[in-house]
Amino acid sequence: MSRTDSHRAGIYDRPAGARGPHGPSRSPPPWPAGDLILTTEPILPWPRPLLSLLERCWRAGVTLDHWRHRRKETAGEWPLRLPVPVISIGNITVGGTGKTPLTELLARTWLDRGGHPGIVSRGYRGGADGNDEHRMLLRSLPGVPHQQHRCRHTAGLQLLAAHPEVDLLLIDDGFQHRRLHRDLDLVLLDGRSPLAGGYCLPRGRLREPWSQLARADHLILTRVERCRDGELANTIGFLRQWFPSIPRSLATTEVGEVRSLGSAAIPAAGSRVFGFCGIGDPDSFRQTLTDHGWNLVGLEPFRDHHRYQMADFRRIDRQAGERGAEALVCTAKDAVKIELLLAAGMSSPLPILVQEVTTAVDLEPIFAQIGG
Repeated sequence: MSRTDSHRAGIYDRPAGARGPHGPSRSPPPWPAGDLILTTEPILPWPRPLLSLLERCWRAGVTLDHWRHRRKETAGEWPLRLPVPVISIGNITVGGTGKTPLTELLARTWLDRGGHPGIVSRGYRGGADGNDEHRMLLRSLPGVPHQQHRCRHTAGLQLLAAHPEVDLLLIDDGFQHRRLHRDLDLVLLDGRSPLAGGYCLPRGRLREPWSQLARADHLILTRVERCRDGELANTIGFLRQWFPSIPRSLATTEVGEVRSLGSAAIPAAGSRVFGFCGIGDPDSFRQTLTDHGWNLVGLEPFRDHHRYQMADFRRIDRQAGERGAEALVCTAKDAVKIELLLAAGMSSPLPILVQEVTTAVDLEPIFAQIGG
């Protein structure tokens, strides 16, 4: 099982040199040196002095939030527990690191072992029928219950009341939601840019200072197959230096099947396609399409969790036609929203394809940490 909650509470104000749950703390600097500071574009196109000031404000807010959590934990009010093991899948950056595909893999593997997993998430930017990730997981895992609520503890109680057979809860994007007790905190880091430039929002893409990785029980480096020479070794060396006792795993993203939204035939590999996506890391989708062998003539990225409108598709169709595309292609996360538009009467002169991806990682060390 995981470390105690007292360990969780103790990492925020530990003096330099004191021992934490994963080895000695050396009070990491505000950002790492060397190649791990990457030229990451800021979230907002504002002057750097202003972004630096706003980043300090963000850090102050994070510090205040940590203090509030510490008070609740000291008073015994948090963390709230559920009667089954809980695994959180999260990250410390904005943008995609592969949380939802890993959640799907964990659930599918637990099913194969004879278990009964359930999934809990916040439901960010979702409607009455859930957000895009909720609908995507329901489609790929039709037998796995999924409950969304701002309070994950409430969501867990609701799910267990409706599905008492569930014996493992997976919390999609739960690392910052410390109100709920987790038996295992998995944190995903993009192997190409693990610290997203080293700065917090809005100057960089960190949700909280990278020193908070000390809260993790297991670090998973994703998309390692796309790392350039030396990148992966550099990242692993950094993690060994600052978090020597936290287990690490390497995950790869694999190109999956292609399916058609509708009855149109799927063009052959090498055909000219126009891509569009509303995900946190559109560059990863661009690379996936290239890896599949498509002749990508253009890509229209939208913000993460974008709610597509008819006007969006008119623009996509126009751009695709101008570039001689033979088909449109999107992610599985986008497809669940496109299907709603198709049901409402939207049409396109081109076939609309869905490019699936899967995550590959050895889960045995992860399940072993919860005694599974």
